[in-house]
Amino acid sequence: MHEHPQNLRTSAARAFMESLDQLQNILAQESQTPEPEFQLDDSHSSTSETDLTVWEEAAADIEQFFGETQLPEEGGLKDDC
Repeated sequence: MHEHPQNLRTSAARAFMESLDQLQNILAQESQTPEPEFQLDDSHSSTSETDLTVWEEAAADIEQFFGETQLPEEGGLKDDC
């Protein structure tokens, strides 16, 4: 009876290792693929300002989402019988 859980763990460990190998192969292929070079015109010379703006907008969106999302109260899921 103890063999069954052990077999499951062994199978899960094997599948996990195979997934890690696949991920490593994918990452190795991506690192070998040359990244395209983008030409920036003078109006976009400062990408850090653009990146900062994007991050600020994303943070505002997240804050708005959490402001609109209401969590149930602690006792809200209990049946009142």
